[in-house]
This record gives sequence, C-alpha cells and structure tokens, in this order.
Amino acid sequence: YVAGLAATAQNGVLIKGGMFLEILGHVKKVAMDKTGTLSQGEFVLLHLKTMGNRSREEILGYLALMEERAHHPLAEAIVSGIEKEGVKLPRSHVALTDHMHLPGEGLTGLINGKIVHVGNARLFRRIGMYDRLPDDVKQIAKEWVSEGGTVGFMSIEGEGIVCCYSVADAVRPESAGVIRKLKKLGIEPIMLTGDNKATALAIGRQVCLAEDEIQSELYPEDKLCIVQGLKASASGGDSATSGSLILSKKRHELVLMVGDGVNDAPALAAAHVGVAMGAGAALALETSDVTLLDCNLEKLVYSIEMGRRVNRKIVQNIIVSLGLKVIVLGLTIVGYVGLWEAIAADVGTMIGVTINGMTLLPPKRATINSNRNQNSMW
Repeated sequence: YVAGLAATAQNGVLIKGGMFLEILGHVKKVAMDKTGTLSQGEFVLLHLKTMGNRSREEILGYLALMEERAHHPLAEAIVSGIEKEGVKLPRSHVALTDHMHLPGEGLTGLINGKIVHVGNARLFRRIGMYDRLPDDVKQIAKEWVSEGGTVGFMSIEGEGIVCCYSVADAVRPESAGVIRKLKKLGIEPIMLTGDNKATALAIGRQVCLAEDEIQSELYPEDKLCIVQGLKASASGGDSATSGSLILSKKRHELVLMVGDGVNDAPALAAAHVGVAMGAGAALALETSDVTLLDCNLEKLVYSIEMGRRVNRKIVQNIIVSLGLKVIVLGLTIVGYVGLWEAIAADVGTMIGVTINGMTLLPPKRATINSNRNQNSMW
C-alpha cells in the first residue's frame, strides 16, 4: 500500500488510505458528474433574449443581481457575460431579499418586493409558466439545446418570463479518451447530470457515451439514489469497505463516483469510493476518498490501474511469502535447514517482497517531468 500511495501522490493524486487504493483496483462502474468533471466547468454566455415591456438593461441587471450570489460556474458565466455588455448591477435602487437556492432547478428571491425566479425549464414547468411561452421562444430554446447549450429563464412576478439565455461548457479535451480507456479496462461509465436530455445527449456524444450510459434531468438526491442503486446491485447491499477485498467474494462491480460540486457530495459519500476534482467545492473534497489535484481525468485511469497493480503485488507477495515459509518449514522438519538458514530465508523473503512492492514507484525522471508539467500550468 505504501508504495502505491506514494506513487499516486507523486503524480498528483491523494488517496485517503490503502483501503481505497485497493477498492480502486476492483471498480467496475464509474458514475461521473458532467459539469466540472467531464466538462471544464468554465461556462460562456452564448445567447440572451429579452421579452416584455422592461428594457434589456433592466432585465439584465435583475438577472445579474440574482446570479451574483449563486456559487456555480454557470452563474459566474452569466454575470460575466452581462458585465461585458456594459450593464452594471443596480444595487443603489434595487433591493434583493430572501435569495434562495432551489436544488436542481435554480434560484428564487424578492427584488423590490416582487418574486423573481431564475432557472431551468423544469423549474418553470413546476410553477406553471413554461407553457405560457410563445411558440417562437420555445423553438429558439430548442435550437440552443440542440447546440449543446444549457438553457435557462427568468421570470418576474406579475410579468411572467422576461428572458431566456443559453450558456455552454466546453468538454475537457481528455474526457473522450478517458471514457474509451475505462471501457477498455472493462469498466462501465455512466454520466449523471441535471441538464435536460437533449443537452446531455449532445455532450454524451462528444465523450463517446451511448444513450443508455447517460442519466439526465437529475436532482442531487437522484444522483444519490442512482449511486446507491448501483452499489446495492453490485454488492448485494453489503459493505465493500469492511476489511481486505483481495480474498473477498464481495469485491465485484464496485462503484466509483467522480464529481466536483456541493450537489455531488452525497453521491461521493455513498459510493464505494468517491473521487473529487481538485478545483471542486470544499464539501466535495471533504467527503471524497480520492482527490485529483490537477483536475486531469487521465489521473483517474492512472489511479484505477495503480489499484490493480497494487492488488496484483499483494497477491504475489502473499503467495511468495507463504510458499517459501512452507518450503523452509518442511526442510527444517526433515533436518536439511537449521535455525540460521531459516532466519536468513525469512529475512530474504521480507526484502524480496519489499523490493517487489517498491517497483510500483515511478522513476525519478518521470516524477520530475510530471512536476515540471504541473508547474508550467501555473
């Protein structure tokens, strides 16, 4: 375990103990969040259409005021896009109160005493406003979705929906390659996202995921239920973290969850092993068992492969140690080996298995090059 943990740490992966390294070697299903995991989490505001009697500047000011307090990459992109239009936040004459996050839907609050909602189509269907949209606006929203954008709306009490917008998030360049490598390793990847089905499928196609490997329109609790379901079907409801898995029959199809946000924290905690992106939310980092410090998904594949190598080394060392002890014991009983020879054989075996384990450590040159590459990113 020590050599494996040291090797992963040298390559920018922090693992909270040998048990989780061992579990990584037995993972057969990987549930992955989309935003900030398969994608870069760096949204850009692409489109924004206003409606109603209010001026565009006033509507954008309301939208920026609502999104400014939200801690999400999507909100940051909206505020940044509005600022690029030269619109300033109307703090002097507009009062925002009762600002609240609606998990999986959006935001709500009171601006100058009027209820304002900002969020996805699911939110506005729930409050009965989406169906009132003109057909041409619905068609525009569908076109934005087909482009792979995340579409949202804002409404003001007494006025209905006053704007719709589209933001897009670029897929990580390594995501498609990582998905292919996971499948080659015999691991089933599953994408979990709160986006609508059309957007999720558009992103899924870019990262080589089939339609049945994509779960969309999910609330945080839905992600938790899916991970718990995968975990229950994989291990029959038994805990896979109670003791060593090397000789256990409960090691098949263990579930790994990868995420970066507050919404992913429950699912990260529920999985057999949770992996957080290093730039993710503090809660996700705290509840995870593994952290990818430089947010490179290639390190996920590396960690799983290292877990498998560690498990093979453990089996090899156990077989060699027990085999030699049995041989030395037999030779001692028949009188061919004395005390000092037996001690020498035991010490030699210990040194041999230690050296075998140390072969997991990366070459010094590779570590230096890796560190240089990481430093160049900053």
